[in-house]
Amino acid sequence: MTPRAVTAILLLAATTAHADIIPACRVPISATPTGLADLPPALREALHQKLGTIAQPNQPFNATDMIEPNLPSRRLIFIWSTPDRWIIATEHGGLAYNDPILAYTRTPTPTLLAERYAFPNTVCRTALELLNLKK
Repeated sequence: MTPRAVTAILLLAATTAHADIIPACRVPISATPTGLADLPPALREALHQKLGTIAQPNQPFNATDMIEPNLPSRRLIFIWSTPDRWIIATEHGGLAYNDPILAYTRTPTPTLLAERYAFPNTVCRTALELLNLKK
């Protein structure tokens, strides 16, 4: 292996892994922002069953395939609440980073209405589409 190749590998290995920057979304007039702790227990359980542990916004998580065993592979971007549904936007780290956006009914037993996969520059648009999705 050439010295240049060794240097390139060492620089790549020393680079800090991070998630993509997601543009801030304007909260629609019809929605209220909320957090994981404010969700009803049935929805928190449904999310945990579907996604596993979710880090809070701006908290560390496994954003890339450089895995830290004590960190979750998902992180919350935001939650919007409306009278009839919940919109939950998350980041999913790993080799194929993506941003799953989920829509659940706002009922005693939440039902997953739809799930869409976005990327940082489409998170806001995808969440709005799910917010306006006809049942």
